[in-house]
Amino acid sequence: MKHFSHRAMTAVLAVSLIGTAVTMAGAALSRDPAPAPKQDTAAPVVPAAAAPAGLVLSPQQRDAAGIVIGTVERKSLSGGMSFPGEVQPNRYRSSLVSSRIPAVIQNRHAVLGQTVRQGQPLATLFSVEVADAQAGYVLAEREWRRVQDLGRDIVAGKRWIEAEVGRQQARARLLTYGLSSAQIEALARDGHNRTPGIFTLTAPQAGIVTSDSFRIGEMVEAGKPLFEVADTATVWIEARVDADLAGTLVPGASASIRLASGRTKAVVKQILPSLDERTRTLGVRLEAENPTRALNPGQFVQVDLEPGESSAGLVVPTDAVIRNANGGWVVFVEDKDGGLAPVPVRVVQTANGQSQVEGLTTGSRIVTSGAFFLQSELDKNVTGSAQ
Repeated sequence: MKHFSHRAMTAVLAVSLIGTAVTMAGAALSRDPAPAPKQDTAAPVVPAAAAPAGLVLSPQQRDAAGIVIGTVERKSLSGGMSFPGEVQPNRYRSSLVSSRIPAVIQNRHAVLGQTVRQGQPLATLFSVEVADAQAGYVLAEREWRRVQDLGRDIVAGKRWIEAEVGRQQARARLLTYGLSSAQIEALARDGHNRTPGIFTLTAPQAGIVTSDSFRIGEMVEAGKPLFEVADTATVWIEARVDADLAGTLVPGASASIRLASGRTKAVVKQILPSLDERTRTLGVRLEAENPTRALNPGQFVQVDLEPGESSAGLVVPTDAVIRNANGGWVVFVEDKDGGLAPVPVRVVQTANGQSQVEGLTTGSRIVTSGAFFLQSELDKNVTGSAQ
């Protein structure tokens, strides 16, 4: 009985030791070996953030995660940059048309998509304030004509000045309300206010009506846009590009826009200075000639930046470069012991699935596929440690 108990105890101890070994091996496969237990309470403690933690995976684990290792090469990028964009009206060659005072829409004279000429009527409106201003102008015009008929020899200088100034003020008030000089002159010729309160909004430029968001009978507030008239002979293409890549673009760079019917040329006009903190991108504005109206506002297109001179640098597959939890770019580098650790890099430019980066050395072995899995594992380890 004692002999049996001794054998049982030996088996239990062996199983326990094997279990401990398996646990320790699993930990070694998931991350770098943990530091040795602290032997002396007075020994210094190295902060966990002193160096980025790496991962150690077995060949089987690498295959399961789709990990592929490649080598960093020094070369020049071939081809240009490509990114999506949206066609927008050229805001520098378009105008908004609105009432400058509260008014009621009486009628419309133009519709969405219509080509209009400068000065063409767009909509008729009614306003009590305009009616008062029109009446004031008619009276001021009559007084001015009366003093002119009498002549300066008869009319006192004060009355002459008051009549002239009164007419100018009444005219300026109508201009402020949005009436054109032609409309005011017609009112002066009639000699009376034939249609009190009625005024017409006209096109400030030639172009196409790209917006007409109102209905007849609607009461509109001052300043509400009723029409947008745009010269679509040229259009903008607005795009969002990674901030690091946008830094490689320069105004004047040539590009082409891919369409179902073919391609059209474009030019980089502006790199917008405002950074989108959520996507870490900058706006890029291109301009394209549009004589056949193949590009329409709201249309999504693909922009291909034509390749320029590119100096040699460290080039890696774009899939190898990912963002870490802090939003920075990293590449996973394999060390001599097989550990895979993230190394911060700066992306210089990207083209045709390859990225030129800074922060690595030629010949370094990096993860070219499966980097996202590794970053996810690191994030889980950091979260688990925090808990």
